Amino acid sequence: MTNLRLHPFEWLFGSFLALTGVRLLAAGAWGMSAAFMLMVAAIILTALAATRWPTRAMARVRLALFPVLVNVIYCGLGAVMHQLPSDNWDAALLRMDRTLLGETPAVAWSPAIHPVVTEILSGCYLLFFPAVMAAFIAAILQPKPYGVKLFNGLIGMYALGFLGYTLVPAMGPHLAMPEAFTEPLTGGFLTRTNAALVLNGSNHVDVFPSLHTAITLFLMGWLWRHHRRLFPIFLLPAVGLCAATLYLRYHYAVDVAAGILLAGIGLRLARNSDTSHELHASI
Repeated sequence: MTNLRLHPFEWLFGSFLALTGVRLLAAGAWGMSAAFMLMVAAIILTALAATRWPTRAMARVRLALFPVLVNVIYCGLGAVMHQLPSDNWDAALLRMDRTLLGETPAVAWSPAIHPVVTEILSGCYLLFFPAVMAAFIAAILQPKPYGVKLFNGLIGMYALGFLGYTLVPAMGPHLAMPEAFTEPLTGGFLTRTNAALVLNGSNHVDVFPSLHTAITLFLMGWLWRHHRRLFPIFLLPAVGLCAATLYLRYHYAVDVAAGILLAGIGLRLARNSDTSHELHASI
């Protein structure tokens, strides 16, 4: 008999999958619901195998499952939201921005756009993808305790962020209100590459909260705690990345505020020294 131990990030991501599976089942999307439940089973079975055979290789396999799940879920959320009964939240998010700030930054900053600024901020925005990939690789190569703590924050934020996407689906200012922008965002290669990547790679519900903001701030907090010499190197690109979420018209200000809050939650999860929790049932 083996006691199944799940890390906090496994609980969080598994709970998101199970909840979404139940919501899909209630909506009559049986096939999608089954797919989500199979992913929950994959988490449990992998954790069980790693508990029964506690080798470094199995610990790495256990963590490596989650970058796969994150990408599968992100790519599929658009189709999921077609099955779940939900309203588009763009108008509500815009209304909140206008109530708090007078205007959403994507519109308010339009008179100040410049091709050079657009190119620089597009480059900063693109840095998100190699930064997350580097974090995934670092965690998998050093699974315990470094990788588990990193994933407690990082994957935990993905779980909460994806839940936000399904509860508050929105497209962002660039898609929801293109008529508000009289001047197009022009730049060079980085601008065109980033625009094409977002247009073709987005699931069109990935606005609230801003995971670009949340994960960027979380990774900067992680660098401050564990790799402080690297912190000043990435500080300006991180600030540019967060500014780009608004300047490039992808997010409302309330999305970014929610992302800042989520980053704080992620850092708190990553500080958890108890890296596993025992499931009371024995298998």
